Amino acid sequence: MNFLRVTDVFPDADEAWLRQIELQAPHYGIDTTHEMASFVSQFGHETAGFTRFEESLSYSAKRLMVVWPRRFPDLTTANLYAHNPERLAEKVYGGRMGNDQLGDGWKYRGRGPQLTGKKNYTKASLLVDVDLVGNPDLMLTPEIGVQVACAGWKALKLDDADDDADAREETFIVNGGNIGLKERQDLLDELLRVLA
Repeated sequence: MNFLRVTDVFPDADEAWLRQIELQAPHYGIDTTHEMASFVSQFGHETAGFTRFEESLSYSAKRLMVVWPRRFPDLTTANLYAHNPERLAEKVYGGRMGNDQLGDGWKYRGRGPQLTGKKNYTKASLLVDVDLVGNPDLMLTPEIGVQVACAGWKALKLDDADDDADAREETFIVNGGNIGLKERQDLLDELLRVLA
């Protein structure tokens, strides 16, 4: 990966994370231009250009209605959770994704490349042989966060993506939907250009 060219696409990036990608990705077979561009575009989108590595969950009531319209269908409901991250985490993540104890929604909120939910922290712990369930904040370190991202990418067989530069499949696997698909595709196109 050409580190300096990636900073052209993500000018505010935390360079420690990019350096770890440069060091670790080849060990996971993330080494073709297309695969590296796909990986970096998805990871970059999930972390707001490698600037945010922890989900804050501090949303206004109006934003809650946009992000989770079925859970917050009106301002009255949304106002109960607005700017209350821990309460919101329990509402949107509690009782699912392996979060089976009170407080798990907040404890296992998105960190690193948006690893969310106790079930996913458990899977990631097994992939990299690090206790992320007992210490989820390890995902905030570039070394562990990138290691988990690389191992997860390979485990999901994202390297089999077509070389036609379509971010749709990767976005669905990484995000579980198509949130930010256009932006992710734009990042992929730009990274393919600068890394070529």
